[in-house]
Amino acid sequence: MIVEKFFSENLENISIGIANINPKTKDMEGNKNSIIEALNLFSEKKVNLVIFPEYCLSGYFWENEKECRSYMEKACLDHLTDWLDEIVRLYINKTLQYIVFNGLIKNKEDSNKYFNISFVLDQTGNYFDQDRTYKKTYLPRFEKEYISSGINDTLVLETAWGKFGFLTCWDIYFPRLVQKLVNIKKVDALIVNAAWRKQGEREYKGLNIKEESYYKFLWNLISPALAFQNQVWVFAANAVGPHSLEGVDFCGGSGIWSPSGINMLKGSDIKEELLILHNIDMIHEVEVERNDDELKGII
Repeated sequence: MIVEKFFSENLENISIGIANINPKTKDMEGNKNSIIEALNLFSEKKVNLVIFPEYCLSGYFWENEKECRSYMEKACLDHLTDWLDEIVRLYINKTLQYIVFNGLIKNKEDSNKYFNISFVLDQTGNYFDQDRTYKKTYLPRFEKEYISSGINDTLVLETAWGKFGFLTCWDIYFPRLVQKLVNIKKVDALIVNAAWRKQGEREYKGLNIKEESYYKFLWNLISPALAFQNQVWVFAANAVGPHSLEGVDFCGGSGIWSPSGINMLKGSDIKEELLILHNIDMIHEVEVERNDDELKGII
């Protein structure tokens, strides 16, 4: 299903596509097919930049470590360069200029670990170069068994429409990385790849309060706050639907938040959707928020 909206009628502005999809664990070929189907539709709709969720090719980890490691080794991006080159050849052009993927590459200094990287396919090539990737910094407990931290790595993509900084999933919870991108790198927008799950319980018995989808609550809280507090755009692609092997669900809710924190477009929390917002006036809207006299008067 496609959810499509128009920010303006100015065709010179950027059009962005976000895949609110469910990458299946142990089904890399199926995930490839889903990505191809999405790219075909985004191309037809003349999108300029496409964002896929975290682990879009491999799917997420699961408890059986021996089986998981064996599969993830085969799903490493190191083995998929021919496929990625073909994606560039087939889809990258003067209209669709950037495709943002996320996945695993081997840590050459620790044979037992990987890096989680986000990277951009475009006409320049060399997409695995150190200055062309972002290595995830903050790792949930379970991922630490498999992944090495990028240790405050950064990636900034400069385009004709503005500057994009990159964060991955749990990174958005930690302001230091965000402040570096916004205050030092001067980005206009944050691209977020995520596999953020719904479940997580918090209970306050004395108040008769129980939240069974705590992590979904956080996603819906942090996404607009990330945009408003930093007065930048947020373009977030999150996985949606059930983990194919474990009893958890990813919360979806991929979307686009303006620098005011107001949501422009948001995906389902239960089903796959492709989101498109056309003709976004990125830099102008950043300037509007940063020049707001009332907000400046607070500081």
